Amino acid sequence: MRRISLFIVINAISLFIISNLMSSVYIGSLSALIILTIIFGCLNLIVKPIIQFFSLPITILTLGLFSLVINGIVLYLAFSIVPGAELNGFLNSIWAAILLSIANAIFYNIFD
Repeated sequence: MRRISLFIVINAISLFIISNLMSSVYIGSLSALIILTIIFGCLNLIVKPIIQFFSLPITILTLGLFSLVINGIVLYLAFSIVPGAELNGFLNSIWAAILLSIANAIFYNIFD
């Protein structure tokens, strides 16, 4: 339970920072941020492994760089589900996913 709450807090902080850094990412309220974090976590658990399985050949061909696109797809899908959160453009979702990965790595090293 501690790990799940740590995951929610770190992702919420990272998404908030990214929404302040990028003009194409908008999160309207704290409730939208929390719902976005929970849905993003659920999509990472359910949808992301399925996408990774079916895109394994292209991921191998690109030496793993296609995983950034997969992260962008999952992030774009999460933003499209949550009302009050907007992410403009697919390329921006890939950049946001890269920044989210960097921020999460930094926060996990600090808090975990």
